Amino acid sequence: MNYIRAIDEFFRQFKGARFSIQFWNGEEWHYGLGDSNAFTLIIRDVRAAKNLLTKGSIGFGEAYMDGSLKIEGDLEAYIRLRHQLKRKGYSLYFIITRIWAKISTPWGRRGKIARHYDIGNDFFKLILDSETMSYSAGYYDKDSGFLYEAQKNKLDYICRRLNLPVGASLLDLGSGWGGFALYAAKSYLWRVTGYTLSKAQLDYCHQKVRDNKLEGILSFEYRDMLKDLPHSKFDGIVMIESIEHAGKKNLPALFQSIKNCLKPGSPLVIQSTVRRKIRSVDRWTLKYIFPGGYLPSQEELASLATVAGFRVEEARDETQNYIHTVTDWIKNFEFHREEIEKKYGQSFYRMWKLWIHGTKVSFETGAIGSLRLHLVRTK
Repeated sequence: MNYIRAIDEFFRQFKGARFSIQFWNGEEWHYGLGDSNAFTLIIRDVRAAKNLLTKGSIGFGEAYMDGSLKIEGDLEAYIRLRHQLKRKGYSLYFIITRIWAKISTPWGRRGKIARHYDIGNDFFKLILDSETMSYSAGYYDKDSGFLYEAQKNKLDYICRRLNLPVGASLLDLGSGWGGFALYAAKSYLWRVTGYTLSKAQLDYCHQKVRDNKLEGILSFEYRDMLKDLPHSKFDGIVMIESIEHAGKKNLPALFQSIKNCLKPGSPLVIQSTVRRKIRSVDRWTLKYIFPGGYLPSQEELASLATVAGFRVEEARDETQNYIHTVTDWIKNFEFHREEIEKKYGQSFYRMWKLWIHGTKVSFETGAIGSLRLHLVRTK
C-alpha cells in the first residue's frame, strides 16, 4: 500500500503557507505557497505514517513523543494546520489506505496502556512563577509585564471581587500549590481552607503554612470536591481552573453541593478554560495530560449555576490573558529544556512541548477560551 500517496493526497488540499513533508525514503514533497518553509514534517518510518493516518491526535502525539515523527521549524504552524485538518475531505484512496493501515497494525499497539507521569513540584517550578505557583491565566495590564506580577494581579482581582470582610471563611476547591489561599489569608486576613487531591501539592502547601506562620487561619486538606464537601457554611468559594476536572456528568451535582456549602448571598468565583466549539478534549490530551478532563462551555456553566440557585454577576473573558500567560510558560519551559530532558527524558520533554504549544494555538484559533464567572447564591 502506498502510504506516501495517501498522505500527499490529503495535504495537497491546503493552499496556505509553504511547508514540506520529508518521507522515510528520502523524498521531500512541498505544499502551500511562499519562498520558504514554515516547517518540515519528517516521517521517519512506515509505522509513524500508519499512526498519522489511523490514530488521529493520539497517533501524531505518540509518534512525536518517540521521535519517529519530527517537526523542524515552527511547531505552532503545524498545530494550526492540524486544526484545519478537521475540516478537510478524504479521497477514496486515502480511505482505503487508512483501512489497510488499521488492519496491518499489530493489535498490541492499540492496547498499550498510557503511562502516568507523576511529575512532582520541581517540574512545575521550572514553568510557573516560583512565588505564587499559579497554574492558570494571570491578569496582565500596563504595569504587569512579567508572569509573577500578572499572577499577583489575578489573585488580588479575585479577592476584590469576593469582597469579604476580615475574618471571613473561604473555601478554595482545587487549591493547587496554594498560591491563592496563601495570598487571601495574608493580604485579606480571611480564614481559608484549600482542598487538593495531590499529595505532592498538599505537602508543599503544608510547608507554606508553616513558613508563613499561618496556622489557625490557613489550612489544606486531601479531599475530593466531588464526594466529600463539608456541611459547614462558608462566606465564599473559589474554583480556579479546577472545575475542568469534574467531568460533564458530575457538574449538576457539584453545583448543588457547592451551593449547600455557601451562605445565602455569598459569592462563588470560577475561573475555567471553556470550549468555544462543541468538541471533546482530543484523545491524546486525555490519555497523556488531562485524564478524565472535560471543558464546559460558558453557556453550560451559567445554565447549571442558575438551575442550582446562583445569579451570574459577571462573566469576564480572560482568553488574551491566558495566551499571554502560556507564552510566558513556554519561555520558561524551553529555557529549562536541558534540565527537563536530563531529569525526565526526551520523550517527556517532547510530550509537554506538544501540549503547551498546542494549548496556545487552541486559544489563538478560538477552539477554547478562558472565562471568569462571578456568581452569588440567591436561595
